[in-house]
Amino acid sequence: MVLPVVKYGHPVLRLRGKRIEAVTPEIRELAADMLETMRAAGGVGLAAQQIGRPLLLMVADVGESDRPSTLHLGGAEVDVAAHMPIVLLNPVISDPVGKELGLEGCLSFPSITADIYRADSCSVSAMGLDGRPLKFRCTGLLARVIQHENDHLHGVLFIDRMDSATKVSLAGTLKRMQKETQAALPPVRKRAGRGLPTSVRT
Repeated sequence: MVLPVVKYGHPVLRLRGKRIEAVTPEIRELAADMLETMRAAGGVGLAAQQIGRPLLLMVADVGESDRPSTLHLGGAEVDVAAHMPIVLLNPVISDPVGKELGLEGCLSFPSITADIYRADSCSVSAMGLDGRPLKFRCTGLLARVIQHENDHLHGVLFIDRMDSATKVSLAGTLKRMQKETQAALPPVRKRAGRGLPTSVRT
């Protein structure tokens, strides 16, 4: 099922995700819906916050991108496309190496892109959708997407990582987007950020 993507200005985007203790049928269905939503929107990554669920859950698929990525499992490089899509529960990023400037967009910020610095490579530990531990190292676009989505899981947005000049140039656009999103929320959500819906580009 394709779900609505939450836009900038919704309070759920600033919430830290809750840890997922078990892979339930509901979690499997949510992950499947997130993948369908991501693809329908033309994205390569999506975090649970972006569909209104503050959970430590992200999905990604860079298999068809022309931007390079590498993936290492058990110390050996494997074919990235063969391991896509990827679903990560409770991910932890470690050992970032390098610093690369790259263009990013975000499905929660339609029509906005900016150059963002990210580590060129990083290690990831998570739980897979099969409930088993998953560890790998990645570089390139996959590393960028995972870092972007991991930020979402902790209430951090890519606008927080923009340089000052870019933020200034986008200030009017962001203010309008925020205002439009908040105006569409029911009054209880605007007052307290409660009653959140259950229902990169990322």
